[in-house]
Amino acid sequence: MIESSASSRVAVLSKLATGARAGLVTFWDLAKVMVPAYLAALVLQRVGAIGALAHAAAPIMHLLGLPGSAAVPLIVAWVLNLYAAIGAMLPLGLSPPEITVLAVAMLIGHNLIVEGAVTQKAGMNGAVFGVLRALAGLLAAGIANQLMHVR
Repeated sequence: MIESSASSRVAVLSKLATGARAGLVTFWDLAKVMVPAYLAALVLQRVGAIGALAHAAAPIMHLLGLPGSAAVPLIVAWVLNLYAAIGAMLPLGLSPPEITVLAVAMLIGHNLIVEGAVTQKAGMNGAVFGVLRALAGLLAAGIANQLMHVR
């Protein structure tokens, strides 16, 4: 009985060690892709590219029933992440329906640079997949906007 308990513990520890090694290898593979992509996104933010894109996207925002300034959190979500986008959304004073429309677009198309790099690493075209996600988010947001205005 004691031997079977000891061998059972050894088997569990062996499986834990194997799982931990596999997890670390996966973490390292993803980090090699994600860290440079995230740094590139931060550079775009620092050089003002995100602000310029927000200005250019204002007409699309109006089609979604959003003010032009809503492009800023959307682009932040596309380039960085949802947490930064929520921070950028807070000072805009959006109404609950506007927040919902914007959230739909952000939830479908967010963190596109990092996730595009991971998608590329997985064997798909990361740029094409990112564009499709962004367009799907805009389409879904437009549908959400229309549904909220149906009487």
